[in-house]
Amino acid sequence: MKEEKLNLKSDVPAKDAFLRLLESRNYYDSIKKTSSPADITAIKGGTKHYFEIKFTRQKETYFGAATLTEWVAAIKNPGCFWFVVALEKDNKWKFIEFTPKEFMTYQTIPPFKTYFNIPLNKMKERPKKLDSNSLDKNKILRMQRLHKELTKK
Repeated sequence: MKEEKLNLKSDVPAKDAFLRLLESRNYYDSIKKTSSPADITAIKGGTKHYFEIKFTRQKETYFGAATLTEWVAAIKNPGCFWFVVALEKDNKWKFIEFTPKEFMTYQTIPPFKTYFNIPLNKMKERPKKLDSNSLDKNKILRMQRLHKELTKK
């Protein structure tokens, strides 16, 4: 029998605990775990409410990230989107709910990063041409200019 390892970085227990908290409030008509645009979607009177869970085990300062997709959903759903920081201490959950406006005050814009996928078992086969989402020199320079513009004081 294979022994399962506990993933201490998993946010699944935090999502489950927050979902139970929402259920205990007896406010929403329905509540379910979702993946987009946020971790939990609750419905009240036909209006969708979104909760993005940010789980940490940190004790002093929580360094985390919110995706652009999450932020776009937050600004498109004013009054119906919350970022929720989930902390577990002594087997008890604590949740801190932030409106997007409140959560923005803790955000910074880092330099852009890019992702790569290298098929290690097919290294002899190099891509012949770039698709529209591929990185090139011009896109790197545009990202640099945009980052400078966004972070000017």
